[in-house]
Amino acid sequence: MARSWPFAGRAAQLSEIRSAARGLVVVGPPGVGKSRLVAQAVSEAEGVAWVRATAAAAELPLGAFAALLPSTPPSGNPLGWAADAVRAPVLVVDDAHLLDGASAALVHHLVTRGRTRVIATLRTETPVPDAVRALWKEDLLPRMELAPLTAQESAAILERALGGSVEQSAVTRLWQASRGNVLYLRELVLSGVLTESGGMWRWRGPLAITPSLRDTIAGRIGGLTPDEREVLEYLAYGEPLGADLLSELAASAAVERLEERQLVTVDFEGRRLQVRLAHPLYGEVIRHGCGTLRARKLLRRLADTVTATGLRRREDVVRVAVWRLDSGPVAEPGLLLAACDRARMVRDLELAERLARAAADAGGGLPAAMALGTVLFYADRYRESEEAFAAAWGLEMDDYSRTTYGVYRAFNLFWGLGEVERALELLEETEHSVSALDARQGARGTRASIEAFVGDLDKAAATLRSTMTMGPCVEPRNVRAFGTTEATILAAKGRATESLEVVARTGAALDRAAHALPSLRAALLDAATQAALYLGDLDTAEHHADQGRRLDGEFGAWARAVVEFGTYQARALRLRGRVADALSAGREAAARLPSRGAWAGFCLGELAQAHALLGQLDAAEEALARAEATGLPIGPPVVVPLRQAMAWTLAARGDVAGAVAALLALADQALPVQTPFLLHDVVRLGRPSLVASRITGEGPLVALFARHAVAGTGAELDAVSLEFERLGLILHAAEAAAQAARRHRDRGLTRAAQAARTRAWALSRRCQGARTPALLDLDVPELTPRQREIAVLAAQGLTNREIAERLVVSIRTVANTLYAVYEKTGVSDRSALADLLLG
Repeated sequence: MARSWPFAGRAAQLSEIRSAARGLVVVGPPGVGKSRLVAQAVSEAEGVAWVRATAAAAELPLGAFAALLPSTPPSGNPLGWAADAVRAPVLVVDDAHLLDGASAALVHHLVTRGRTRVIATLRTETPVPDAVRALWKEDLLPRMELAPLTAQESAAILERALGGSVEQSAVTRLWQASRGNVLYLRELVLSGVLTESGGMWRWRGPLAITPSLRDTIAGRIGGLTPDEREVLEYLAYGEPLGADLLSELAASAAVERLEERQLVTVDFEGRRLQVRLAHPLYGEVIRHGCGTLRARKLLRRLADTVTATGLRRREDVVRVAVWRLDSGPVAEPGLLLAACDRARMVRDLELAERLARAAADAGGGLPAAMALGTVLFYADRYRESEEAFAAAWGLEMDDYSRTTYGVYRAFNLFWGLGEVERALELLEETEHSVSALDARQGARGTRASIEAFVGDLDKAAATLRSTMTMGPCVEPRNVRAFGTTEATILAAKGRATESLEVVARTGAALDRAAHALPSLRAALLDAATQAALYLGDLDTAEHHADQGRRLDGEFGAWARAVVEFGTYQARALRLRGRVADALSAGREAAARLPSRGAWAGFCLGELAQAHALLGQLDAAEEALARAEATGLPIGPPVVVPLRQAMAWTLAARGDVAGAVAALLALADQALPVQTPFLLHDVVRLGRPSLVASRITGEGPLVALFARHAVAGTGAELDAVSLEFERLGLILHAAEAAAQAARRHRDRGLTRAAQAARTRAWALSRRCQGARTPALLDLDVPELTPRQREIAVLAAQGLTNREIAERLVVSIRTVANTLYAVYEKTGVSDRSALADLLLG
């Protein structure tokens, strides 16, 4: 980590300060970065003088300016004398709200006199001397309101400070905790809340603050009366609290005073008036100052008061359970299990595990054991999950609990431990051990989903059909699950349009569900993303992948969502030709992989392919080796991406023949949704005749793959390249253009070959360093310095006359030079030249 906190972002504000001829007043809350922004803005200016106002210096007239003034004041006009003594062309007045009256008057005088450029910083919501306020009230200087950092700006600062990538969920949590306050952000990082793993900084929690930050925040909170402290204590342990509820717990007058002091916020959420602490870190400071016995008393009263309201909101059950748990032993396993279920649904898996274990300690029996096994499965702790399920074996179960047990244990055996046959056998045993129709349907429908993943699509479809014909499906969860499985099977078969129709119908049913059901939502989004990619609709694919990525939950605990949908994001970026961005997305996904699991091949295969396309072969081999060591080869969705990456790594090492052979063999084992991409890879590697008759399927992308395979002329390849570009597959477009150049050259079409090669080169520049076999012999159009100078001006839209006047040459010289440029580059007008040279 960099010892000095870096500066990043704020480009617009920097420009505004630097361009302010007479100066500027920068206003913002404490810690927002006012002083650092101004220091950055004037860092290259000459003759900068700084005045840093303090409360102590304000005790003396002109105290803040003591370092800039002679030791003995004159007997005449002190203001004029002081102004003459400040000879710096640029004066920065930091914390101008703390200036004494004379110093404030001096600042005003310097601005009105106009010889000194004055830049002042002020704290919002703080009394300001009249002379300073007059600076913007009298339009002497513009006033800039400096807002807290955005999440994106925070991410940029974090990456520069830490010297590496920061996981998005960690950025989000730090930004939410700091509210974009630069000082708070820095102190949170220094507290050690992040840890580095695999080149990625991740949140390791729990949230902690440094002593210096605690003192800073305590100073911001200031002195409190006993009733004000009580309000803040209740909010620190229970926010948000309804205004009516808080009035039952503490004095309403104290809440009003705290709102006036901006220590709490009061806002409507729907029809409910909610009270919160004005900053999340206030709660850390208040809790730190609260003793154990006092905290338990507050928590018990919170729990009792909310319980008395009837636990009307879904989150109430979790809050009450946690309050009771934190205030002492809990003898209510039902409450704890209900809270565990809710915490699991929002993917706060750490809390869900705690509640499940507490329920077991409170005598929760079978439900507690099953809840614990399920939570551990979602937390990727598969061996522990199996132990929890095994411990519950033999306990008395009704049909519902027996089916739930069988389904979740089978999931863990399959996804977590790779024991395919054992998982299928358990589901079959479960189906035959229950009598209720919906229970039997649940077990058999789950079997269909596993059969689909292992690649037996016809068997999976038959199992699903037989499930539906067992009888009317009355259990809503089963209906939604069967729709999800149907969408998955259709997507895997390459029937993308039908799959998306089922996705829409099942998604609407999920929207109506009482609970979020993130697992079903994830499976549905997986099918939707596959279908969109198959159709070449990259925008929709990225939208679905982003939705899936958000299933990680507020607490960033469900790694599967990050791994699965982060990998889909990487794949979409790779298809767009944004290979370096794909590598970053793949790294973030790979950082969340468990030590062993099903998704390693899927994720690390995508990561390895990005490395290979960028020529980073050692890194590609390392990712492949990690996938082989940690992955579970349980089906084509996770095996094929890994083998495909191996082929591209061979190609990057120069073994194109070996890569082609590997891809052809892999295409025979892949799912229909994967096959066209594998066969088209053979086309990209220059062997279209081997697959020209084999590329078939639905949608514009597969049709374009087939066109690419049979393109016989350079003109046809030019057209294919243009269509790839229209779909957004820029790397594919560059490769097709390069192939067109060779075809034109072979037929002696020199100008067409040059144009296609130039187009391929221009497209490849947008692919962030990707170098595939098709692009290896591309030459950058060679222009003389004068040709490049004139070409760039033309690309920027200047006319021949304007270029001639600027360069002091004749219009004929400009025209002749541009003709030579067009001959060399193969383009024919200024628009195409702009695409080539300006990107």
